[in-house]
Amino acid sequence: MNKRVKDKRIIATAFAIILSWPVSVFPLQQPESQSQSQSASSRELPHGDGWRLVRSIQLGNSKNYIHMVLIDGKRDMDKAVYGAALSKICRSEPDFCRVRFWNEERHVANSISFTDAQFKALRAEYIFNRAGHVQQMKYACTVVSDKNQCFSH
Repeated sequence: MNKRVKDKRIIATAFAIILSWPVSVFPLQQPESQSQSQSASSRELPHGDGWRLVRSIQLGNSKNYIHMVLIDGKRDMDKAVYGAALSKICRSEPDFCRVRFWNEERHVANSISFTDAQFKALRAEYIFNRAGHVQQMKYACTVVSDKNQCFSH
């Protein structure tokens, strides 16, 4: 089986897992997203050389979060910056970690879903789900040109 077919199967499996979650995990309205979102005012958010965590949004009532990270626009082609962010953010999450990266703060999503403009500005996304046997890092094709490691808008 070639790598491209295997990657497509992994992506399809990840989407199937996500789609199989009960609707209650993803509330349609998120009026309390301010309380669910970890904000800079409540505590210092992780950051490092070339990146900083903007917010973490809880997935429904689970203990899982999607972390929204801002990458320095001058460093967004440097895979080491993404790796450093993942190491720091995901180290305390042994079973599930999802991180989305942008290089412009105005595009960083405020909720688990995002607009077309926010998707087009997305630079990378990492997902790790131990239960679903998923671990994947994908970059925008403008960051990494390898079709096995990138997504296009």
